[in-house]
Amino acid sequence: MEESEYRKNLVEIIDGSSTVFLNGKRVFIKHKSLSDIVDYELIYSNHFEQAKKKGLPTEEEILAQLNESEIWTASDEQNLVTKKDFRDSLIRNKKNVVLESAIKRVDKQIEDTESEIEAIENKKRNLMSNSAESYATNRANDFYIVNSYYKDKEQKTLLYTEEEYEYLDKNTLTLIIGNYAEFSKRFSEDSVQNLVLQDFYKVYYGFCETSQDFFGRAALELTNFQLNLFIYTRIFKNIFENLENIPERIHKDPQALLSFANSSKTREQVKSKLDSDSAGASIVGATKEDMENLGLKTEGQTSLREEALKKGGSLSMKDLMNLSGA
Repeated sequence: MEESEYRKNLVEIIDGSSTVFLNGKRVFIKHKSLSDIVDYELIYSNHFEQAKKKGLPTEEEILAQLNESEIWTASDEQNLVTKKDFRDSLIRNKKNVVLESAIKRVDKQIEDTESEIEAIENKKRNLMSNSAESYATNRANDFYIVNSYYKDKEQKTLLYTEEEYEYLDKNTLTLIIGNYAEFSKRFSEDSVQNLVLQDFYKVYYGFCETSQDFFGRAALELTNFQLNLFIYTRIFKNIFENLENIPERIHKDPQALLSFANSSKTREQVKSKLDSDSAGASIVGATKEDMENLGLKTEGQTSLREEALKKGGSLSMKDLMNLSGA
């Protein structure tokens, strides 16, 4: 994304609304807050109860039928749970990995596992598309979207009433839903993190001690996007202020920075141990960049990648200590 796009996103986050065009007409999408989430949950609960009264089966009931028919069994469900547990363990243990090259391999494992989980969940979701929960979700999503579009920037007049929304033609409805999906993508968590790391934005780091300083409002009054912006501004400000030797190449990489911060304690312990052993100490499997990230000299370092691969590509602090002769 270009810097100009991040500037635009920042202004819209501050304003609490975004401009989109429907059939050439400028309209506004409201940025939701805590109260809107509560409204969504109330609407969902109401439609869920209505769906059950109409005889739609719940997901639990459908799963029981699928298990009896051996279409989706307890074994399939356990497989999903196992993969989620594996992904969560990778995320938890990543903070004990200090080598950047090893962190990238763990990230790849996490990414691959999440793709597998998504595929399994999509299959499960499709099998339960006629559930009461699915009906309630679709109806609540319709409510959420129709109450996001406004005719004016001040968000006083809705673009459509619920009744008008029900009778929209297919092309207009597709356009509305597509615009909303694109809008949501622009303000994803990753997008907000990247915005915070832009050079033009860093001037605001000094004003993020409280939400009153930053937005002039209490935290509970912020939109979801404003809250994310405030939180990640504080997080990355603290990383840059409190950590030394952050590699220049990761200054605009939010995930790399967060990994660097999470493993900082482990990294310092390893560096201290290696420094005390000898000036020429090295870590098995470490690349030149890995050693430089630890603040260690790389002259004469011999890479023994084969030995590192025996550990599956992920080296914990204990592994590193053992490999360095501790």
